[in-house]
Amino acid sequence: MVKLKILSLIFYSLFILISCSGTKNKIEFVPVNRREKKFISSYSGDLHRYTYIYRERILIKNPPADLEELKKVMIDYRNKKGVPLDKLDTDLYTMNFYRYTDDTSYFLNHISYDTWDGQTKYIGDQEQDFLGFVFSERCPADTTQWLTKILWSIPNEEKLKKDGFYDMGKDTLIYCPKPKDPYQ
Repeated sequence: MVKLKILSLIFYSLFILISCSGTKNKIEFVPVNRREKKFISSYSGDLHRYTYIYRERILIKNPPADLEELKKVMIDYRNKKGVPLDKLDTDLYTMNFYRYTDDTSYFLNHISYDTWDGQTKYIGDQEQDFLGFVFSERCPADTTQWLTKILWSIPNEEKLKKDGFYDMGKDTLIYCPKPKDPYQ
């Protein structure tokens, strides 16, 4: 009888340990659902031509501390959950990622907030929680093709305090095809 109680205690202890071990650092993605995902900008540099942009914002609970793993997670999420590029009628598509915090989670239900000194703050102002973004823009020579890049923040608290933002790293994931030589 004592052996059975010890065996059952060991079994229950193992069950509790196994069930709790995988839940602590599980990465979770929380989309910030905003109605204005598609908007117009004249950011292209040509004031007479508007750029149509489709933007999604995602909060990440428990993002990986390793930079390479974080980049992989952002790219994988974009590829699995993002809008397929061939379905877009815009010039640019971006998916921005932020760390899930009390500050950023406020924007799950609100567009902005006003500060005590009269400024209006948006999720894009949460520089300390910005992780990076994956964006695609149409290739100039062939607008059916897309150039895709990833940008990420390089955490540096001194830089954030001094300048108000982090340095950024950048990689190109998909290049535009080279234009065909008309003389060949």
